[in-house]
Amino acid sequence: MSGGSGGSAGQALGGTAGSVAGQGGSAAGKGGTSTGGAGAGTGGAMATGGSAGKGGTSGSAGLGAGGMAGSAGNSNGGGGATAGAGSGGMAGSGGGGAGMPGGSVFSDCRFHFGTIDSKASDGGDSLIAELDFFTPGWMLGDSFDQQYVCDATEPGGELEGKIPVVVAYLAAGIVKRRHGLCDCNVTTCGANNDLCHQGAARVQENMTEILDAYVSYSRGYANCYGTTKPIIFAMEPDFYQYTGDDQTAPWTPGQAGENMTQFVQALRSMLPNARFSLDVSPWVAPNNGSDHGADWFSNFDMSLFTFVSTSGGGTNADTEKIRDSNNMTWAGLRQASGKPILADTGYGANGVSAGEDPNWNVAANINARIADGVVAISQYNPSSSWRNTISGVRGQLDTPPFCP
Repeated sequence: MSGGSGGSAGQALGGTAGSVAGQGGSAAGKGGTSTGGAGAGTGGAMATGGSAGKGGTSGSAGLGAGGMAGSAGNSNGGGGATAGAGSGGMAGSGGGGAGMPGGSVFSDCRFHFGTIDSKASDGGDSLIAELDFFTPGWMLGDSFDQQYVCDATEPGGELEGKIPVVVAYLAAGIVKRRHGLCDCNVTTCGANNDLCHQGAARVQENMTEILDAYVSYSRGYANCYGTTKPIIFAMEPDFYQYTGDDQTAPWTPGQAGENMTQFVQALRSMLPNARFSLDVSPWVAPNNGSDHGADWFSNFDMSLFTFVSTSGGGTNADTEKIRDSNNMTWAGLRQASGKPILADTGYGANGVSAGEDPNWNVAANINARIADGVVAISQYNPSSSWRNTISGVRGQLDTPPFCP
């Protein structure tokens, strides 16, 4: 399959569960282009420490096996709660500072709604007012090319006050471009000339260039976005694919964790305000996600991540399982990772819009997922009336048990 075009920065998306979307398209918008694909990946996450303010103390974040680590306290007078999660437990969120009832990422303690930047812009001020975050074009280049994100969020910008959730796909994007590879469900690059066969070896071969690119994006965002406002990076969708048996030189799970640590450290090198999310593959071994990713997550430094997140392929709002064809559940993922979940509605084949997912607009469904650990949904293709849906459903939603 060939990729489609999406957000205002040319977000190329799509793919069904277990695969990454096509080679991606590009779309003009706010100065950015994109050529990558979207897919489902792996999970992980970290609890974040609060910053000390006048009269306030910073919270600490402790992570326990299977526990949900809470966000630490904010500045300006709010003392941070220590988030020590025990086995199977879920720690509370840290204390909010004056006028900041939320956590260290989102300023409001509530369920969060977001969409891609072009859909937000098309919806105008009335939709933007209902949103908490947005997703720009994917990070794919050899050097920073997302000035438009900074322009949109600067004072007076169209998306001022909204948190960017940026999909970082540099490892895959760079090796696809340099070696003529396709995503795993694309056949136009020739037999086995794709990320599921050549990806692990090519990423390892180009590690220096990939790390240099991550540092470039860190520097670029530090210069134009600053180092105080929150920003979230959803790391490398479908990272699990590099451990597959079809790879010419598959990584061990431990090697995957080590490589991810290098990527995160490079990206946060100049961005102390950055938070990270590790992508979720609901089909991970053993037995198609039956352990909810616990064995896979054990290979990662979970202290590096604030969230786990889904991408591409769509997710279930109305069932305990993330996807019908896999065994992983929302609650199991939260338990195994110890992290709040950022969910999305995905795309159809070839990056074609799957349309608005009405199941993620039902208060009863959202409340069930809130109880399972989901803290946000991104409707990638909402209709023009979605602003009314959000305003109508928000008052019916439960307060999340933790507020990152």
